[in-house]
Amino acid sequence: MKMFNRLLTLKPGSLVQGTAGMVDAVSHISASTGYDFTLWQSLLGAPVGTLGVSAMVRDYGDYTDEVARLYAEDEAWVAKVDASGAHMAGNPEDSLWNIVHAVGDMSEVPNVVSNIMWQMNPAEVAPSVAWAIELAAYSNGIGGAPVSVSFSQWGLPNYIRLLWGYESVAAFDVASTAVQGDPGLGERLAATAEIGVPRDMQSGVMRRIL
Repeated sequence: MKMFNRLLTLKPGSLVQGTAGMVDAVSHISASTGYDFTLWQSLLGAPVGTLGVSAMVRDYGDYTDEVARLYAEDEAWVAKVDASGAHMAGNPEDSLWNIVHAVGDMSEVPNVVSNIMWQMNPAEVAPSVAWAIELAAYSNGIGGAPVSVSFSQWGLPNYIRLLWGYESVAAFDVASTAVQGDPGLGERLAATAEIGVPRDMQSGVMRRIL
């Protein structure tokens, strides 16, 4: 299974109208295709006004064909896209993630997600993925939050991502604080010195709004 992600940032003066337009557009594409899209609002780790769109995808080719069909046949969809685009600060950025491992039940879309992702040199990818899989099991055992490990080569090359799901922001705070306060986290972070130094690292928290 793969996850399609799109990130976009609204203009400072368009936060309310831009968010409403994205709710309208994302609701429309979910109703008009065989995919369930989720709309996210960034809380931490990205500029204020950042929104995310995600969908689970088994076959990326089928997915792109379905979206292309919508652009070709659905004038209402094109109008919603154009209206939403007027509120964006720039062009959206897409990425595709291959989910390689999961711990806990992530069958339902969570209300809140947190993620940490980092880029490694090609020779360091395999050991870094193995490290992430072990960390996923460890963090789930301490904080209880379900977590997936994903790898991206397209849009974000050689990136590994840990993605946790929670029922609420309060649940995120409790679980993440428990993990950060456990001595085992420091030991595992120290072990990454044997793998390599990430070329880039990002983290964030997002809340589901649709």
